[in-house]
Amino acid sequence: MAFGRNKNRRRQDAAQRNEAVKGAVRSKGPGVMKVLALTLATGLLVWGGVELRRWALQSPRFELAAVSFSGLQRASRVELLRLAALTKGQNLWALDVGALERTMLQHPWVKKVEVSRRFPNRVSVAVTEHVPEALAVLGELYVLDEEGEPFKRVTPGDGLDLPLVTGVDREGYVADPDQARQRFQAALEVARAYTKEAVAGKPERLSEVRMEGRDVTLVAASGQEVRLGEGDSEVKLQRLARVRRELGARGLAAEIIHLDNRARPGWVAVKISSPVSERNGSAKQ
Repeated sequence: MAFGRNKNRRRQDAAQRNEAVKGAVRSKGPGVMKVLALTLATGLLVWGGVELRRWALQSPRFELAAVSFSGLQRASRVELLRLAALTKGQNLWALDVGALERTMLQHPWVKKVEVSRRFPNRVSVAVTEHVPEALAVLGELYVLDEEGEPFKRVTPGDGLDLPLVTGVDREGYVADPDQARQRFQAALEVARAYTKEAVAGKPERLSEVRMEGRDVTLVAASGQEVRLGEGDSEVKLQRLARVRRELGARGLAAEIIHLDNRARPGWVAVKISSPVSERNGSAKQ
């Protein structure tokens, strides 16, 4: 009898297990099917993406046909294409835009560059160049841009006719580039103010901006020195224009014009150029 009871108990346990399995399938089955379906869909998407990428990288539809440039003044498209090793037939999807921009930035005239892919088969390049405003002697002759940055050495083919900024040497620039740039910027501001006055009064072309400590001296193409000292350069340049007009009305030419009187800022002292016959003697004041 005991044997029969054990046998019945085993049958009951098996039936209970079967019911438990069936219940688990009924409750968990939809979730498991969703997971399986999602896994299958993900796999199909990955496979499709791989195949799509392979097709895009091999399709003649995306072969580079043309490159357009904007903003070029000093740099040339030939030079930039050569730097970037950008040629027709390259696949647009395979191009590394960041690498193209970095290589084009190696051109000395290029300040900023933005490369954009224009699907299906074109690339556009927007270039911002340095604007040359002056020259500086830093061991060698360098070009200063509008921010006072010496961005390239002067080469014979540059064809630049710009004022020279002196008073900042290579040692000073290497020791403190930020301070050197600030002095260059100050010199450029004075040069711009001089040019602004030149538009109205047509004075002599500026040849040099000499930075001597805090003092600024301008040298015209004729060799005339205008000693501004320190302070409000625009006001002093307006005064300079009046002095030059007065000298011109009298038929005189100045060798040195002093606008650097610290004690009496409004005063002007002029050293008149000597006639040829008197150059070996004392100059008139």
